[in-house]
Amino acid sequence: MDSFPEGSLMSDVRPIPRSSRDAAATHRLWADRLKKFRTAGLTVAAFCAAEGVSAPAFYTWRRRLSRTAPPADTPTVVPVRLTTPAPTAPAVEVVLPSGALARFGPTCDLAVITAVLRQLGVAGC
Repeated sequence: MDSFPEGSLMSDVRPIPRSSRDAAATHRLWADRLKKFRTAGLTVAAFCAAEGVSAPAFYTWRRRLSRTAPPADTPTVVPVRLTTPAPTAPAVEVVLPSGALARFGPTCDLAVITAVLRQLGVAGC
């Protein structure tokens, strides 16, 4: 790299460091800005001019934030299907000699119940 003579204007030039802004702070700033846009009732161009940001930056952040996961405090919806057993088929409960309770569903096969009880060492199976 060429050096400039001592005392010249160019000898004092230093590389400009990258922005030291916190990435999380920038993320929050743009999230707030996009929320503000949704209620502003302005075009993208008018909103960007009022905020002092470029339209390409606006679109980049809108796309980036639409791909991010929801915050940790946002509840996640999980589909659940609840079914009730047929009222004509009662569940099978077996009290083991130790006092423990083995409970089998109403649709459990008798062969499965027998095999489990044999493995547990219950006499008479």
